[in-house]
Amino acid sequence: MKRLRGIWASLTGGERVVLVAVFAALSITCVFGALALVKRPEDVSNPEAKFKAGENKQAISSTNKPKDRRVDWPRYGYDTERTKFLNAQKIKPPFRKVWKYDQQELIEFAPIVNGNRLYFIDNDGVFVCLNADTGKVVWKKQYGSLNASSPAFADGALYAVTLSPGQALSIRASDGKLIWRKDLPSRAESSPIVVRDRVYLGSESGDFFALNRNNGKTIWQQKLAGSVKAAPAFNSGTLYVGDYAGHFYAIKARDGKIRWDTTDLGTGFGGSGRFYSTPAVAFGRVYAGNVDGRLYSFEKGSGEIAWTFSAGDFIYSGVAAAQTKGTKPAVYFGSHDRNVYALDAQSGGLIWKAQPGGQVSGPATVVGSVVYVSTFSGNHTIGFDLRSGRRVFKFDDGEYGPVVSDGERLYLTGGSSVVAFKPVKVNGKYKANKGFKGVIPPAELRRLRRKEGKIGGGQAGNGPEAGASGGSAGAAEQGSNTGGQGTKSSAKKKSKGGKQKAGPKKNQKKKGKPKKG
Repeated sequence: MKRLRGIWASLTGGERVVLVAVFAALSITCVFGALALVKRPEDVSNPEAKFKAGENKQAISSTNKPKDRRVDWPRYGYDTERTKFLNAQKIKPPFRKVWKYDQQELIEFAPIVNGNRLYFIDNDGVFVCLNADTGKVVWKKQYGSLNASSPAFADGALYAVTLSPGQALSIRASDGKLIWRKDLPSRAESSPIVVRDRVYLGSESGDFFALNRNNGKTIWQQKLAGSVKAAPAFNSGTLYVGDYAGHFYAIKARDGKIRWDTTDLGTGFGGSGRFYSTPAVAFGRVYAGNVDGRLYSFEKGSGEIAWTFSAGDFIYSGVAAAQTKGTKPAVYFGSHDRNVYALDAQSGGLIWKAQPGGQVSGPATVVGSVVYVSTFSGNHTIGFDLRSGRRVFKFDDGEYGPVVSDGERLYLTGGSSVVAFKPVKVNGKYKANKGFKGVIPPAELRRLRRKEGKIGGGQAGNGPEAGASGGSAGAAEQGSNTGGQGTKSSAKKKSKGGKQKAGPKKNQKKKGKPKKG
C-alpha cells in the first residue's frame, strides 16, 4: 500500500487523470462483460436464410393430393424427416370411438402403424402388437425394464432401443421373436430410424451409431459433445440431431463425419441449453426446440441459424412441419409455458398461440387440418385447427405422445391406453360428453342417424366398425381390451403428475417424465 501511495505521489496531475481514466474504462469493460455473460442472448432473425416452400413432400399441389387412403406410419414422426405430418384431410372431427385398449402401464410414445397392426413399447419395456381393426392383442414380449422411445418398422422387423438395459434390438414383427440384440455403452431413448440397410440411433453416452440392420453390428460410431436423447431425422444422405451439450449436428449417413455443428444461443449466465426435441426437416430448414426456451430454425445445408423464437419456458416438444391447401408453410409445437404455437416456417413470426390447458412435453402432430398435442400436467389430448388455432378436439386423457393415423382412423395415446377413433359425417348438432369435444357419444350418434333415417330403432350393428353409416352406433364404442400375457401380475397405474424440472430423468422408473419430444 505504501508503495502504491509513493507511485501516486510521484505522478503529475496529467498522469493521474490518464491513470484514473484507464482504470475507469477497464472497470466499465468488466462490468459490461459480466452483464453480457449473464444476460439472455437476444433472438436471431436472418431474412436472407435459404427457404424452399415446396420442399415438404406433402405440400398440396396439382400433382400431390391428400393421402385419403390407408397408409403406414412406420416410425416416430411419420416420415424420415420426422415432420409429424400426415396429409389425410378426411381424418378430422367429429369422431366416434371404435375401440380402447388399456395397457395398465405408462405409454410415453404413440404407436407406429404397419398394415392392420399397431406396435408400441410401454414404460416397463413391454413390446405390444395390436390388431388395428379390433384393438385385440396379437402378441406381447418384454425385452427391457425401462423404456422411453418408439420402435421403427422395416421389412417385417421392428428396431428399438431401451433405457434399461442399454441396448438396441431387432424383433420379428409377426410374432415378437428376437432377431438380434446389441449392448450399448449407456442407456438409450433415441427412437431409431431405419434407412435402407442401416439403423441410426443415439445414446446417453454421447455416442451416435450406424448399425447393420441385419445383425446389429456397428458400421460406424461418432462421439458427440453430449447425451443424445432426441430421435434423429434423415434427409438426402444426412442425419440431423441435437445433444445435451447444446450442439446441433448434421452428420453424413455414409460414414458418420460431421457436416456442420451449431451451438445454441444459451440461457445466459454463460450456460448452454439442451436439445431434447426431435427435429423436423422441411422447407430447406431444420427445426428443433431447446430447453433454453427457444425454437431454432437452421439452414439445412450450412447449419446457420435462420431464426429463433422464444417461448415462455422449456421446449421439449418435437416440432411438426406442415403446409396444406389452406395454410402457409408453418411449424407447430408446445411448451412448458402451457401454450401451443404456430409459427411462420420462413420467418419465425407468430401465426397463432393457443392454450391446451397444461404443460406440453410431447410432440405436436398434424393429421389433416388439425394439430394435436397432449398435456402431461393436464392429462388431456387437444386438437387445434391449423389455420385459426381454434380448439376443435378434446379427449380427457393423454400425457406425452398424442396421436398417429393410418389415413382411416386416428389412434390416440392416453396415459396407459390406446384409443381408436373413426371420423363420422353427421347432419345437425350433437352434445358431447363432459371433458370431450369432437367426439360423438354413441347415444347421440344413434339419435342423429335415426333423424337422418339411416337406422331403425333398436337395430344392432356387428363389429367395431358398426355405426359409421348403418347399424347401431352403440356397437361403435367397444369395451376396453386388455391383455395380461407378458405383463406383471399387479396392475400398476402410472402417476400422471410429471416432474417440472429442467432435464428429463429416468432413474425413477415409475415417475412421469415432463418431456417427450
